[in-house]
Amino acid sequence: MTPHEEQQMFEREQHIAFSGRCHIGDPESCTQLRNEINSRCGPRPSTSNNMEFILNRDLQKRGTSISNPRTVARVLNSHLPNQKRRVDRVATKSFCTQYIQNGTKIVVASQDEKIRFYQRNPDKSKYRSKYMKSDELRVDQCGWSILDTAISLNGDLIAYGTWKDAVFVGKLDFTERQNITWFPIDLNGEPGRDHCAVFCVKFSDSSEQIVCGTSQYSIHVFDVEQRRRIRTIVNAHEDDVNSVCFADLGSNLIYSAGDDGLVKVWDKRAWSDGDVEPVGVFAGHRDGVTHVDSRQDERYLLSNSKDQTIKVWDLRKFSNMSGVEATRACVQSQHWDYRWQPAPPGLCQPVAGDTSVMTLRGHSVLHTLVRANFSPESTGRRYIYTGCARGEVVVYDIMSGTVSRRLKGHTAVVRECDWHPTENEIVSSAWDGVTTVWTWDERQEGVIAPYDHPNISQFGDEDSCDELFQPVKKQCRRQRKTMSSRGHPCSSSSISQN
Repeated sequence: MTPHEEQQMFEREQHIAFSGRCHIGDPESCTQLRNEINSRCGPRPSTSNNMEFILNRDLQKRGTSISNPRTVARVLNSHLPNQKRRVDRVATKSFCTQYIQNGTKIVVASQDEKIRFYQRNPDKSKYRSKYMKSDELRVDQCGWSILDTAISLNGDLIAYGTWKDAVFVGKLDFTERQNITWFPIDLNGEPGRDHCAVFCVKFSDSSEQIVCGTSQYSIHVFDVEQRRRIRTIVNAHEDDVNSVCFADLGSNLIYSAGDDGLVKVWDKRAWSDGDVEPVGVFAGHRDGVTHVDSRQDERYLLSNSKDQTIKVWDLRKFSNMSGVEATRACVQSQHWDYRWQPAPPGLCQPVAGDTSVMTLRGHSVLHTLVRANFSPESTGRRYIYTGCARGEVVVYDIMSGTVSRRLKGHTAVVRECDWHPTENEIVSSAWDGVTTVWTWDERQEGVIAPYDHPNISQFGDEDSCDELFQPVKKQCRRQRKTMSSRGHPCSSSSISQN
């Protein structure tokens, strides 16, 4: 192969990687999923539709609502975030971020043992808001870093996990300055020990229970009111349990994912009979799974993995034992450490017995347990978005299987990001210490109020009667001038005179 052909192959592979790869594993389930998305939000229109642009402006105004959910989803899906707005920067790594209280607050947990809250300031702009730091909590006990945080559905309880044998729970009160008291719920009856890590923490929808996964391969369920452990699944996985979540609001199903490369489904109703075996297992990854998320429709879920892929699963189609054994063999054959080594080639090869609906590839899972989620109900749950080791937020479109947005702006790995429950806005936090809110800005795409003037019919015209319009100015970095460029050459005569 000539150097020119090698360069062409490299550019072709790079283009494919950044545009995203999609492999359909189950055409029947994939078609049903896409039909369901199409019925909820319709096809994604282009931004050249003036009516969609006007509706999106209405959605950006505070207090304005569009009653038809299908119209809201169609509008939001045509104006995905494209512009970043920095919220804060701290001199430490940020691990967790999420919206709370219906998107009016952001909570960020960092390695400096602090949990920070940011309140939306709606008076900052007519169409866009700014988040200002409203509160800051320092946790009582922390080993290395806060690994996960969870806020109850009604927003009055907070829990976090770290390198300690306990889950810490506290009561939130935003009416006055926080002076929170943390109550540890011990995993093994030995308070204050640091034998294991709690990688993930989740509240039930009623806030009565907490489920967590640990580095001791176990899953624990706690009673919040009584502050005690009510169920432990020992050896739930054959390696670290990196992620757990409830299947749906009011559901008895719990999903878990671990470094053994498997995703398991548990039914709490069977526990009363002493049966703690999973009701089903999903197999098909070639390496450990970093995160699992439910689509909240009692059918589909996703898993993000160190094999650099996201897989979507159908709850009605579990893997058989041959697929489980094939996954175990693939995971055990891996001899690299994702924390400091690049991903080896061959991770994208299919596994025998893979029952996933689709496999998405185009992001990087390195250094930490990068998380992926389905987009919220306001978008028809059409997208899958994930953090990335390249400092990006990557948004996949389930309908096309391609990358719809690649939001670049961080200089270190983005471990977690969260989509606003009602607006086209995404918040991300990264190991560079920066928390960023991504919104849609018409100026980024040359869209300047095309309906305001009878002679303007195309997006991109610079004439506008929008009194809030300000051109996006690219900041140029100032460079130090050399002596010759300043017009003051240094000569021997001048030196002798001084």
